[in-house]
Amino acid sequence: MQKIIDYIEKSCSGLKDDQVTYYYKKKLLDGMSQRADEMIHAGLKDEKVILDLIADEFGDIEKGFGQFLKDRKKQQRGKFMKVAFPVGGLLFLILIFIAYFTVSSLTSAWDKTWLIIVGGIFAMIIFYFSFAINKLCHMRRVFHPIARVLIIGCVMLFMVFAFLFQIMMLPDEFTSWPTLPAGVALSFVADLIFAYATKQKFRTISFFVYMPVIATMIYIILAAYGIISWITGWPVILIGLVVDLLYIFSIVMSNMKYFMYSKEAE
Repeated sequence: MQKIIDYIEKSCSGLKDDQVTYYYKKKLLDGMSQRADEMIHAGLKDEKVILDLIADEFGDIEKGFGQFLKDRKKQQRGKFMKVAFPVGGLLFLILIFIAYFTVSSLTSAWDKTWLIIVGGIFAMIIFYFSFAINKLCHMRRVFHPIARVLIIGCVMLFMVFAFLFQIMMLPDEFTSWPTLPAGVALSFVADLIFAYATKQKFRTISFFVYMPVIATMIYIILAAYGIISWITGWPVILIGLVVDLLYIFSIVMSNMKYFMYSKEAE
């Protein structure tokens, strides 16, 4: 044990002597002592050989201090977030209701100011979803479909609030409902970007399915705002099918090049 302590002190001589370094030394001592006990139980008796083996196993102790600091900060950040998330959410809800009652009292527009509560709750959900998406992206691919659902949910929540805002705040003659098909189109686009950025399986099938739907949503939006006619503007829907065909053609040509290269190699 004393030889291990001496080795640790010598190896950490270049580190600052503070509480963090103390915890690092203690972690090293626990780990090395455990390995030494395992070697002794395995039949190894020579203390010098045991120390040499442990030194090789643990590597450069002074360089390992940097990784220890990173792990420690990550652990502390995780503990902080566990407390900050629920407490911060509660405080945010309180602020939302304070803002709602304050603005409503000053303006007497109680029939419209409820958007403050809805918008605040939607913003909080999107905020938490964004952290969940980031966490899921760093996990195994089996969890990525959940992240895709959350991305679609974030986009749709934002567009639903935009729809409610238009209904309540804009003139009656302003057409609000096309915001919802726009949300569908944008959510599919966001999902495709995520699928290709993370190289999801079956992303090509998603592309083929989404393109006609996105084109249909564009047709509905353009026709609703009078940019194209409901009767004569339907060819816009065919754009999605054309894009699918062009994508299929590009895949075929890419495979043909690979096939031709394989033949020449043979």
